[in-house]
Amino acid sequence: MKTYVYVARDSAGNTIKNTVESDSQHSVIESLGQEGYYVLRIYEKKAFNWSPWDIVDRFTKVGLKLLTIFSRQMALLINAGLTLSEALDTAEEQTAQRKFQQIIHKVRVDVQSGITLAQSMRKHPSAFSDFFVSMVHAGEIGGVLDKILDRIAIFYENELALRRKVQSAMVYPILVTVVSIGISLFMLVYIVPQFAEFYKDFSGGEAQLPELTQTMMDISEEFRYNWYWYTVVPLAALVIIYKFRGTKWGHRVFDPIIIRMPLFGPLAKKVAITRFSRTLGTLQESGVPLIEALEVTRDTAHNLVVANAIDYTRERIREGETISAPMRRTRVFPPMVTNLISVGEDAGNLEEMLYKLSDYYDIEIDATISALASLIEPILIVVIGGVIGVIVVSLYLPIFNLVNIIN
Repeated sequence: MKTYVYVARDSAGNTIKNTVESDSQHSVIESLGQEGYYVLRIYEKKAFNWSPWDIVDRFTKVGLKLLTIFSRQMALLINAGLTLSEALDTAEEQTAQRKFQQIIHKVRVDVQSGITLAQSMRKHPSAFSDFFVSMVHAGEIGGVLDKILDRIAIFYENELALRRKVQSAMVYPILVTVVSIGISLFMLVYIVPQFAEFYKDFSGGEAQLPELTQTMMDISEEFRYNWYWYTVVPLAALVIIYKFRGTKWGHRVFDPIIIRMPLFGPLAKKVAITRFSRTLGTLQESGVPLIEALEVTRDTAHNLVVANAIDYTRERIREGETISAPMRRTRVFPPMVTNLISVGEDAGNLEEMLYKLSDYYDIEIDATISALASLIEPILIVVIGGVIGVIVVSLYLPIFNLVNIIN
């Protein structure tokens, strides 16, 4: 039994607030209705719990891979003839993650109480996005929920593949940069002080070291005695920037910069366009109205510049314009995108053109990543080699000078 808090109005118009124990919200509403009460608001009262699992669940995310497996399972089970409640029960048993299992259980209870699947999923935004809910809603209305769930699975599979491509483009430069910083710090902390001690003992502290060598010795000593300023402060700054990047103001500051960056800007723009095309195409094919589909699509772009362009397009469509004309005026979308969308509008196969655009930009992303890798690799090698080379040369300069004096 669960405890529910409700606010209701009686036949005389008086508002009351009380608690009641029951199996579900639906049974509480039905029972109060029979007693002549109209329920204004109801929610489950949860006891504060210090369970370690609850703390873990707070930091656990329901990833795309889990949603892909769930969508595929539900599509197969519903297509096989199982009722929605039975399919959810089976999916709950098959799910390994505790948090997602609990969410599916709550969805199943809501569905059994008479709530639609889309309405129940909307209560759990941490697991089911607006895209997921809108697709399911369209599937329930059209009576093709199994096909819609299968399309969701395909969509998430493509999104996972896109994320892997972008991550692969970032892994190599980040790894090489971290390793090079580690080697440089090791030399500054351990190697340079040994050379400094050697030169001090050799000359009795009276020899004048070359300027480059002395500078390197000073940098090493400064870092060893004030290492926390040069490690903790930069790391804290990176964390703050990362957190700020996820805020509304952070998107306003960083998104226009990212999309205009010389190397990574074109990649970021292509990723945003392929997400826009695939999401809008999937929603349109599933029967979601264009205005609603664009509203859902803006959140999948992950870039405020593209999202603002989608908002502008949506408002112009409300006023009676086509989709391609306002998109062209934003100057965010390349001519190829707006032209193909215009052709799709005229021919009545907009979703097909959007799918072709997403496939084309998938290929473009692969080519851009390959070009970035071939460009970044030599730049990193030169920079890293230069830094380590300067340290090594500065350490051996006094020895070279000593050889010249002896000669």
